This record gives sequence, C-alpha cells and structure tokens, in this order.
Amino acid sequence: MAKIKIYLLLITVIFCLLSGCTTIFSSSNDEKKPESNLTADAIYTDKNAIHELTIDLISHAKKSIYIQLTSLDDQEIITLLIARTHDGIETRILLDQWQRENKATIKKLKNENISVQYYPAEKGQYQRIRYLVIDDQTAVFYGKDWSTKGYKYKSMAVKLTGDAVTTIAKSFRKDWTYTTTLSLDSENMPVLDEDNITFATTVNIKSQILNQIDTAAASIKIETEQLSEGTTLDALIEAKKRGCKVQVIVSPSCVITSPNAIDKMKEAQIELRYYRDPGKKSIGYNYGIFDDKTFVMTNSAWSYPTFVIYHEGSLTIPSPTATQKMNAIFQQEWKNSTKS
Repeated sequence: MAKIKIYLLLITVIFCLLSGCTTIFSSSNDEKKPESNLTADAIYTDKNAIHELTIDLISHAKKSIYIQLTSLDDQEIITLLIARTHDGIETRILLDQWQRENKATIKKLKNENISVQYYPAEKGQYQRIRYLVIDDQTAVFYGKDWSTKGYKYKSMAVKLTGDAVTTIAKSFRKDWTYTTTLSLDSENMPVLDEDNITFATTVNIKSQILNQIDTAAASIKIETEQLSEGTTLDALIEAKKRGCKVQVIVSPSCVITSPNAIDKMKEAQIELRYYRDPGKKSIGYNYGIFDDKTFVMTNSAWSYPTFVIYHEGSLTIPSPTATQKMNAIFQQEWKNSTKS
C-alpha cells in the first residue's frame, strides 16, 4: 500500500512539472503579505487642503519641525516658521542649492536665526526629496514644493502617523549631519505603531518599483511626468507579456524628450495616454498602482536622473483602502487624458 502511495505521489509531481505548475504543494497557513492601515483620507490632492494641512501641523508643533524640500518661497509658511522658531520650536530646513528662489528664502530665515542649509553642500547633486516632520510623530510626504513654481502643478501629499515617520525622521537627521556640522539629538524618539509603509531614497526607489512591477499579477497603472528609465520599461513590457493589464499616463512632452520609450511602450501594446488637465495644471503626480492593493508614490518622474543622480524619496504603501482612492484618481486622470 505504501509503495502505491509513493508511486501516485511521483506521478503527481511529474505531471505538475510537465504541465508547468509552479506550486506543487500549498498550505492554508501561507503567510499573508503585510498590509498598511493607511486610510483614504490620509491622501490629499487638493492644493488648498494640502496647504491648510501644512499650516495646521506647523502651528501645532510642540518640539521640532524638520523640512526637506527642493524650493520654498511661500511667504505665509516662511512667516509662520519664523514665529514658531521664536516660540522655541527646534526648526531645521534643507533646500536645494540650485533653485534661485531659495537664495532669498535662506537669507530671510538666517536673519531670523533659523537653521537652514543647502542639501547637498556643494556635492553637485539635485535635492528632490520633499517632506515635513513634526515632533517625530507626524510626517507629510509631498509631490511638489511649497513655492510659486510648485503650486502650478497638480500635486499630492500623504499624511503619515505610523513608524514610517520614524524612518523619515532618521533620514532627515542623516542628511542634516551630512550637510552640516550640527548633529541632531535622536534620543527619546516616540514609539509609533507599525504601519508597513516603506520610505526609500535614491537608488532604493527603483528597487521598490521593480519589485512591485515584477510581482504584479493582474494590473499596473502608472501616472508620471516622465517614464524613460530602461530597466523599468523592460519590467513593464515583461509584465504585459505575462498577462498584466498595463496602463500608463505621461506628460505630452515625453514624445519629444523620450521618443524611444514611447515607441517601446507602443510596440509592447501597453495602453498609453498623454496627460491633460481641464484646469490647465501641469502634471505633478508620480505614482504607480499595483493589483489595486499597493501604490508607490515618488517625489519626481520615473527617469534615470530620479533613480541614479538626484536625491529622491518614495513611499510604498500596501493599503487596499488607500489604494482604492488612488485608483479613483487614476481613473479620472485616464478619462481626462488623450491618446495622441
């Protein structure tokens, strides 16, 4: 009887191998991928709502305000930062050295004894990370800057209150130490609830995106200013070949700046559309939605400079609830976009 069982088992294994099965045995105890508890209302897409959120958080800071942006010239926020610093709040700001508007901003802030520096300090790298950290307890990850230029774009922000905030705060401390000779105290940081959100910087951003593309089973939706990085394009084409529905919205300027990428997507029969906004706002969204369960948001376009040269940031959020809202945003953007 035992020999018969072994024989049947061997037949089953051989059949599975010949038929292309990738899983011979399965278990109901297989570990489920962790999900984030981020809610839909943590995602902000209205410019005024994003501004009000920023003002409110800065106004209620009790200990510290850490800011990393490309540019800052919003006078209301600058005036508030000066007032809060004079209230005794520890304020630290990092800005990009190549933005003209920052020169006047830094002069004004330094005249008020506020600690503000360029990042990086003459290292030749553009600074594109954008976030606010309040009291090491709350963070906001931004798509665009608090500036005249930034407000011309359609943008997005995500409010965080879990342990991703700790990761971002530690990243700020690292960048601050790298840029200045003044270290920031990292003791007594609050213990925050686990949120399963991944904050990544620079080269790690591409690996986050590629992982989501490679593991997507049914659908991939992307909206970004530019999609031109070769490895990412190749991964999307492979996803299309294995049966994923791939939809991409890019800026119309991609036809001129990245014609080869456009041609590759068309040849692979990836569903491609060009951004158009009824309100005449420039494209400022950079995100991908994977299987309607997870989304990745980046500070900038999905291009070679973003992944290799610039100082960039991203969030990977495996929240079906929040992703549902992102999907609704994408569907509206897809409806507004054009095929040519």
